Amino acid sequence: MTWLRQSRFHKLLALALILIMAGGCQVQPAQVGIPLAYGLTGTCLALLIYPTVAAGVVGFVVGCVLGAAVYNNSLKR
Repeated sequence: MTWLRQSRFHKLLALALILIMAGGCQVQPAQVGIPLAYGLTGTCLALLIYPTVAAGVVGFVVGCVLGAAVYNNSLKR
Protein backbone atom coordinates (compact mmCIF):
# COMPACT_ATOMS: atom_id res chain seq x y z
CA MET A 1 0.00 0.00 0.00
CA THR A 2 2.95 2.34 0.44
CA TRP A 3 3.54 2.59 -3.31
CA LEU A 4 -0.11 3.55 -3.79
CA ARG A 5 0.20 6.41 -1.31
CA GLN A 6 3.43 7.56 -2.96
CA SER A 7 1.76 7.48 -6.35
CA ARG A 8 -1.09 9.66 -5.08
CA PHE A 9 1.40 12.03 -3.48
CA HIS A 10 3.34 12.34 -6.74
CA LYS A 11 0.15 13.00 -8.70
CA LEU A 12 -0.95 15.66 -6.23
CA LEU A 13 2.50 17.23 -6.27
CA ALA A 14 2.53 17.32 -10.07
CA LEU A 15 -0.95 18.85 -10.18
CA ALA A 16 0.03 21.47 -7.60
CA LEU A 17 3.14 22.42 -9.57
CA ILE A 18 1.14 22.73 -12.79
CA LEU A 19 -1.45 24.94 -11.10
CA ILE A 20 1.22 27.12 -9.50
CA MET A 21 3.11 27.63 -12.76
CA ALA A 22 -0.04 28.13 -14.85
CA GLY A 23 -0.55 31.54 -13.27
CA GLY A 24 2.55 32.87 -15.01
CA CYS A 25 1.48 31.72 -18.46
CA GLN A 26 -0.01 34.26 -20.80
CA VAL A 27 -2.25 32.37 -23.18
CA GLN A 28 -4.10 33.98 -26.06
CA PRO A 29 -6.99 32.25 -27.83
CA ALA A 30 -5.01 32.01 -31.08
CA GLN A 31 -2.24 30.07 -29.31
CA VAL A 32 -4.72 27.29 -28.61
CA GLY A 33 -7.21 27.69 -31.45
CA ILE A 34 -4.83 27.54 -34.41
CA PRO A 35 -3.06 24.32 -33.35
CA LEU A 36 -6.40 22.71 -32.44
CA ALA A 37 -7.87 23.59 -35.83
CA TYR A 38 -4.88 22.06 -37.59
CA GLY A 39 -5.09 19.07 -35.25
CA LEU A 40 -8.74 18.44 -36.10
CA THR A 41 -7.98 18.80 -39.81
CA GLY A 42 -5.09 16.34 -39.45
CA THR A 43 -7.39 13.91 -37.65
CA CYS A 44 -10.00 14.09 -40.39
CA LEU A 45 -7.44 13.58 -43.16
CA ALA A 46 -5.78 10.68 -41.36
CA LEU A 47 -9.12 8.99 -40.71
CA LEU A 48 -10.11 9.36 -44.36
CA ILE A 49 -6.91 7.63 -45.44
CA TYR A 50 -6.69 4.95 -42.73
CA PRO A 51 -9.70 4.75 -40.39
CA THR A 52 -8.19 3.54 -37.11
CA VAL A 53 -7.76 5.10 -33.69
CA ALA A 54 -3.98 5.12 -34.05
CA ALA A 55 -4.20 7.01 -37.34
CA GLY A 56 -6.55 9.54 -35.74
CA VAL A 57 -4.18 10.13 -32.83
CA VAL A 58 -1.16 10.47 -35.12
CA GLY A 59 -3.08 12.83 -37.41
CA PHE A 60 -4.11 14.97 -34.44
CA VAL A 61 -0.58 15.17 -33.02
CA VAL A 62 1.02 15.96 -36.38
CA GLY A 63 -1.68 18.55 -37.10
CA CYS A 64 -1.17 20.22 -33.72
CA VAL A 65 2.59 20.38 -34.22
CA LEU A 66 2.08 21.86 -37.69
CA GLY A 67 -0.44 24.35 -36.30
CA ALA A 68 1.97 25.40 -33.55
CA ALA A 69 4.67 25.95 -36.18
CA VAL A 70 2.27 28.05 -38.26
CA TYR A 71 1.34 30.14 -35.22
CA ASN A 72 4.99 30.57 -34.24
CA ASN A 73 5.91 31.60 -37.78
CA SER A 74 3.09 34.17 -37.85
CA LEU A 75 4.74 36.00 -34.93
CA LYS A 76 7.80 36.87 -37.02
CA ARG A 77 5.97 39.41 -39.17
